Amino acid sequence: MKTMKLIATMMTLSMLAAAFAGCLGGDDDDEKTTVKIGFLNPITGPLEPNAPVFTWSANEAISDLNAMYPDYNFELIEQDSGCDGAVAGPAAQTLVDSGVYAVVGAACSGASMAANGVLSAAGIPMISYASTNPGLSDASAYPMFYRNVPSDAIQGPAGADMMTDAGVAEGALAVFGMTNDYGAGLADAVVDAWGSDKLCDVGRYDYAETDTDFSAVADQMAASTTCTAVYLSSYIADAALIIEALNEAGWEGHIFGGDGPAGEGMYDEMEDDSLLNGMTVTQPRAGSSFGDFSERYDANAPSGGIKAYDLTTYDGVMMVGMAAVNHNGVSADAGIAATGNGYEGASGVINFLDNGDIGGNGYDICSYDGVDQYTCSKYWTAEGGVATA
Repeated sequence: MKTMKLIATMMTLSMLAAAFAGCLGGDDDDEKTTVKIGFLNPITGPLEPNAPVFTWSANEAISDLNAMYPDYNFELIEQDSGCDGAVAGPAAQTLVDSGVYAVVGAACSGASMAANGVLSAAGIPMISYASTNPGLSDASAYPMFYRNVPSDAIQGPAGADMMTDAGVAEGALAVFGMTNDYGAGLADAVVDAWGSDKLCDVGRYDYAETDTDFSAVADQMAASTTCTAVYLSSYIADAALIIEALNEAGWEGHIFGGDGPAGEGMYDEMEDDSLLNGMTVTQPRAGSSFGDFSERYDANAPSGGIKAYDLTTYDGVMMVGMAAVNHNGVSADAGIAATGNGYEGASGVINFLDNGDIGGNGYDICSYDGVDQYTCSKYWTAEGGVATA
């Protein structure tokens, strides 16, 4: 009997102590549900200039999620994708071992492909904010893969129409493309839309992502009597090397590109900014932006980013966090699919298709002035073609 009274007394004292500690707030963090969100970022590699702004955008989303859901503690677990499958695969395994709910990334298509093999095997879905290779639309090959950017199967026709609108004639275009998953996929789409029989005498030039010497093909362009325009299916670093080589060879013509070399970060890679004067590129066009992140971005984001992809980075993290909170009774894959059904994000309204793709809102057509400006004055849609913004 005495023993029972002693136990009861100890339990009462324990409850009083716990209540007192709770009043002090010392255990508040222990009561929160922690959600770890993986983030694959090209901290090294050809998209390294864009990585700091990707990180900034992701962290802004984490801050917003923590403010929206006070009973949750959201953590960003960041790993370097290297813009390379050989780096992204082990990075994805690190995220699996860290216990992430889902992953945002990668940026580069090859990195996303490699990461998907690791993540899907562990039952972890991913949302890429920048991978555009058409092959990623194959849901059987890349299960649990989502992206809130459109496939390059759409960017190819946009690029062809952009160049036609700029006055490039049939037989006047050369296409340079990396042989990696992003470069080859976009170059294929552009050539298919333009017509392989309508290229200039240099035609299509394929190169490895690691190539740094473009003097030989630049000399061919300078010697050509037909090649007055070139399309670069490239990243920022290799685009800068190609542009400088073309200038040194004495070639004068119109330079075009896709989303790889798009954005103010190109200026950081150039030794002579004036060589960018007139360069014209496409980048995914945001729809009607919801929330205030777009305005916060304009006011506070570090320089060197590609806004279209920084908005999709933010949206990717937000969607993963909201899926974890609002659909915690189902798998992460099902939760993300449900969240991406009419999601009103900073980059527009997102509706995932059955294969994880989105239709997109078309493409902005943007140009450099060769000083410090990057302006998007036109846009393209599948329905209306090229129009003035």
